[in-house]
Amino acid sequence: MDFAEEQRNEVEALESIYLDDLQIIEEDPWSFTIYVECDQQEDNPKFEACSVQFRFTLTPCYPETPPEIQIIEKDNLSDNDISDIMEIMKEQADENSGMAMVFTLLSAAKDKMAEIAENILIQKEDEIQKLKRLAEERDKAIRLGTPVTVANFLKWKAEFEQEQSAAKKRSKNNDSTSTKLTGRQLFESDSSLKNSDASFMQDGSDVRIDESLFEDLDGLDIEEDMEDD
Repeated sequence: MDFAEEQRNEVEALESIYLDDLQIIEEDPWSFTIYVECDQQEDNPKFEACSVQFRFTLTPCYPETPPEIQIIEKDNLSDNDISDIMEIMKEQADENSGMAMVFTLLSAAKDKMAEIAENILIQKEDEIQKLKRLAEERDKAIRLGTPVTVANFLKWKAEFEQEQSAAKKRSKNNDSTSTKLTGRQLFESDSSLKNSDASFMQDGSDVRIDESLFEDLDGLDIEEDMEDD
């Protein structure tokens, strides 16, 4: 086999196929780049095509031995994707040993790139649907409110008791106030309790408080209770 003649004929054929996408780097040994892009899906605007610029260097005994292949540039492809593409091309090179194979290798690479691009599109659409479902669940939770659970009630109760204790201490030390506040008045007038309640609601715990539960506090003398303690 006249390797030089075989290589020259193949390069000329490749130039007629890839036109401006093929650039000759050198002729001895033959080395050239070819730009390949997977087919666009014109009916799907979300489809993102991927592309690769390969560099082929024909070995002295090509096509009895496979060409050297390098990746010069890539677009919309991960390193793992490139590894998969190179593996496909290696398999094709082994199967086509002794024959002109550059076009065959590029065709296999292009098919793999189209498969990768399709998988990327499917993954993106799945992510969009997942985000939509999460948004719908969030909106539903906001409309219906968050049910009172043991955990969020105990959290609220601890905060409330802490604020009540602080409020009693402030009330006891407030000599300028001659009128004693009832438990309910103290709760409704203390801004720190309101802030605590607002903070609790911002945490996402939609707890509805029945104010009638505090009516029993109206008869309590807060200062006397503190002194008894």
